[in-house]
Parts: sequence; structure tokens; C-alpha cells
Amino acid sequence: MLPAYFSGAAGAEKTATRVLIAEDEFLLRLDAADNMRRIGWEVVEVSSADEALELLRYSVTFDLLLTDVDMPGQADGLELARYVRSAYPEMKIVIMSEDGAAQTIDPQLYELVLTKPVWNVGEILIKVMEAKRNAS
Repeated sequence: MLPAYFSGAAGAEKTATRVLIAEDEFLLRLDAADNMRRIGWEVVEVSSADEALELLRYSVTFDLLLTDVDMPGQADGLELARYVRSAYPEMKIVIMSEDGAAQTIDPQLYELVLTKPVWNVGEILIKVMEAKRNAS
């Protein structure tokens, strides 16, 4: 399920920023992943919160979660974000939403909310990760 190049398995030595993208819209996911790979980050793409939760439950580690709110499956992006916030408090969370629903999301749940469609997201996410380093 993980790409061969990904070093985020349990016990692996950290080599680059590791990102999990949970987005069901293929073109948005592809663009985001391509953007992040171009800046040297390791990226794993999934098309549902259910898939993301499955990966996280097997101790695969990430530095950043980029998730859509509305996705097919039993869990949605907010449930995924809640799980990440409780199980991996150091992981940054960026939530994407197509409508104003993001305004009702608990601000403790995320570092940033983006309105979709979001293109060339790499530069935005670099700033999120730099804030992490500066806060540490």
C-alpha cells in the first residue's frame, strides 16, 4: 500500500518531510502530490479518510496531513483530523473544503483551512511546516 520509496514506516530513519494526502478528487490530489514531491517531500496519496486511518493505525508516520472534509466512505476528513490530533499531536493538519463549512470547524483541529480548489499548494504548506520548526 505504501510506495517503495517511502521511508515513513515504523522505525525508519527520517529523511524528508512526510505528507499524507487524503483527497477524493483525483486532479487536486495529483497536483498537490506533484507540488510536494517537487520540493523534496515524501508523499502518500489516499482517496478516502478510511484509507488514511488504516495507514495511521499501522504506525506509519507523517509530519503533515492534508485532508478534504467531504470524502466517500465511513469516515470523513474531520473524523480523520480528530484521530490525528489525538493520536499524533505533533502532526500538522491542513483541511480543505469547497464551501463555508470550514468556518464551523474547531480551530484546535487544524493549523490551516484552505478553500478548494487549491492549486500549487506546496508553497502554502512550506509555510505551515516552517511555523512548526519555529515553534519548536
